[in-house]
Amino acid sequence: MDDLTLLTRAEHVLSRVIADLGHTELEVVSNCPPWTVRRLASHALKNQLFWAGLVGGRDLMAQEEAMAAVPYDGELAPIADDVTAQVVGLWLTDGVLGAEHETPFGPLPGAVVVNFALVDAAAHAWDLSASVGRPIEFPPDWIPRMTGVVELTCTDHAVEIGLVKPPVEAPAGATDTQRLMAAAGRQV
Repeated sequence: MDDLTLLTRAEHVLSRVIADLGHTELEVVSNCPPWTVRRLASHALKNQLFWAGLVGGRDLMAQEEAMAAVPYDGELAPIADDVTAQVVGLWLTDGVLGAEHETPFGPLPGAVVVNFALVDAAAHAWDLSASVGRPIEFPPDWIPRMTGVVELTCTDHAVEIGLVKPPVEAPAGATDTQRLMAAAGRQV
């Protein structure tokens, strides 16, 4: 599966997970304390806007606001749908993967930058679902490519600059998804 197909699928899973959140679940403390599920969902959506804006040459979201988890007010489902449509459209623009983009890591080709958006969408979909007791499992055809994405993005340097959490040990008997999320710094 190519990166843009996988990213599109991950974006739709993130949007669906957000749409499935109940009103009371939005105020639960997430698996990223002290953030609530609402703040984590807002952070996830704003990160997607940041990455897509970066490769699309648009100022959609400041990295500082995305990283601060400034919460969206009101219903999140329509916001998630809008963000997904906007983000997927920008990533599918001709030439995005081959072009060089200025990133927090310095200039990188879109074919590398897409990995940050991908791990961010998938990991946050898992975070949100796990935070409300309904952890998702990634489809088996995602696992090989997501393994490569986690290896490329969840590096010591990414941990040092605060983009990802340090990896943790996966529990015995962990699923493929749980092992990926542990490698991406999530407690399983």
